[in-house]
Amino acid sequence: MRPPFLQAAFAFIFAVPLLAQDTTRVAFPVISVGTTEENYLRYLQSDGKVDYYPWSIRGFSPSEARILAADPRGHPSLAGLRDAGHSALFVRWLPVDATLRFNSAFPYGSNDGAIWAGRGITPSLAAGIVMVAGPVSLVLDPVAFVAQNSQFTLMANGQTGLGIFRDARFPNNIDLPQRFGDKAYSRIDWGQSTLRVDLFGLTAGASTANMGWGPMQTYEFILSGNAPGFAHVFAGTARPANLWLAKLHLRAIWGRLEQSDYSPVQGTPYYSSRLETGTRRFATGLIAVLEPRGFPGLEIGGGRFFHSLWPREGIPRSYITKPLQSILKKNVPLSPGLVDTRGGQDNQEASVFARWVFPRSGFEMYGEYGHEDHNYDRRDLVQEPDHSRSYGLGLRKVMSMDSAGLSAIRIESINYQMPTLGRNRGEGGIYEHSTITQGHTNRGQPLGSDTGVGTGAGFTLALDRFSNGGRATYSLTRTVRQEDGTFYINGIENPKSSDVQIGFGAERVRYFRRLELTTGATLIRELNRDFERNTWNLNVLLGMRLHPGR
Repeated sequence: MRPPFLQAAFAFIFAVPLLAQDTTRVAFPVISVGTTEENYLRYLQSDGKVDYYPWSIRGFSPSEARILAADPRGHPSLAGLRDAGHSALFVRWLPVDATLRFNSAFPYGSNDGAIWAGRGITPSLAAGIVMVAGPVSLVLDPVAFVAQNSQFTLMANGQTGLGIFRDARFPNNIDLPQRFGDKAYSRIDWGQSTLRVDLFGLTAGASTANMGWGPMQTYEFILSGNAPGFAHVFAGTARPANLWLAKLHLRAIWGRLEQSDYSPVQGTPYYSSRLETGTRRFATGLIAVLEPRGFPGLEIGGGRFFHSLWPREGIPRSYITKPLQSILKKNVPLSPGLVDTRGGQDNQEASVFARWVFPRSGFEMYGEYGHEDHNYDRRDLVQEPDHSRSYGLGLRKVMSMDSAGLSAIRIESINYQMPTLGRNRGEGGIYEHSTITQGHTNRGQPLGSDTGVGTGAGFTLALDRFSNGGRATYSLTRTVRQEDGTFYINGIENPKSSDVQIGFGAERVRYFRRLELTTGATLIRELNRDFERNTWNLNVLLGMRLHPGR
């Protein structure tokens, strides 16, 4: 598929001159979701070295990157990462990023965008260019990878043919392959590419880049850097609009989602019947963030995201405003001719969230409460607000900072495990769906948190150390991949009903004039893998990043 902005992109490449740079402040020309640059600037913001800016609508454009530019004095210069501050008109090569990932026993890795790292070796390569001409910016940042995809034991799912590679517990309700076939798996993806116009306080454009919705960094509930980005158009505010009582920042998106070759949906791209729902899905969403007056550093907001069937007759106008529909299914307008005439055919995720950065303290805390699909009516909402719910909590603290180094800690968790007092109401349905059976995925990877499907949880504790010469990160993670207990139904105990991964990781980056070298390793101990056995996995990361324009 060719994204709609490509024709304009080629003309733009030859139209923009390279001009002198402004180095009084330094900035990254592009700040993508889940990157080291984003993590570092977030620490600087909490310590007052970077101007406050809401973090719940990402990634940041070149114009937003200028807002997040930092005075290089008083904190590590990070010469290996930093790019010179830029004027309103410039062209810049993006870093050439070559990475080698290795898994000894089974696929492991998350928040890697389009890259899927199976068992064995997975090399990847990314490179691109960013151009800005006044209000217009263009980022071309494609990525390619080849996963060796060596064999490992799959959990039986009762399927045949290509179906054996599907998810084990929900093979007919989510497009989430355990393994992408029995041969090497490779892709070339447009990656973090965007054409955008920022004018009169508003923005609009087309993109294939990942989006981060909400304040979570590792476990975003709705949209994250975990799956390949999908082709979409967007519109909203270029930066928060001052409404006096509060500043408002919002973004609406409309796009098309893809599936893998191992999806439970086969046949025509368009919706035909309940048995042929169509391989193509329409995606639309809206996120809004408020900064209340008199509460510096506080942002609160919410977002909704819909997967919808793609009718053969084309996209109806009602799809465009779908994120504004009632949160109660009872009030949703009828949709004649579809599976559930009152909106039940849609797959929906919604969340509310808050983040509070305490000015110049180096400390911030944040949380998110997510929900899957509608409640039927007000009684249902009040009586069981925790049905199909998720909640996430996090905090970050800069422990010390000076011109030689920055040391910080971050803690984050997400939980959508079944409530202790299960009521046997179909609990545990996060990210999977019974009508749009690709679930909350794009090309076979979760669009939100990569902790599991149905019921799951995740926890990360990480220590970060930045200095002039490099970066070091040490992490402890715990992930509940899946649960299969039935004690709440029949009283039968099963000590292997929870599949849990414990990971111990270390990553070291060395900065040179134009080069970064990365080495990292994570040792994973998985208890009750696929509810059967305990096993180990070693994940190794080797990377080389070249800055050609420095």
